[in-house]
Amino acid sequence: MNEGYPTNRIIRMNELSAKIGYAKSTIYGLVKDGHFPAPFRLVPNGRAVGWFEEAVDKWLQERARQSASNCNH
Repeated sequence: MNEGYPTNRIIRMNELSAKIGYAKSTIYGLVKDGHFPAPFRLVPNGRAVGWFEEAVDKWLQERARQSASNCNH
């Protein structure tokens, strides 16, 4: 694999839900409120959506940083 290189891997909702531990409805609620990266359509005018795994990983890292800073106060 390309260790150390950015990936443009796309993940779908089932994998996303398992990765971050949130229900689908919670994820879509966070997207709606602007607190989670929005998905994009995989095919123009299609129903299938996905997220770049890198964007999700950055979101998780930011959440971890926020949590750590809140614990230190």
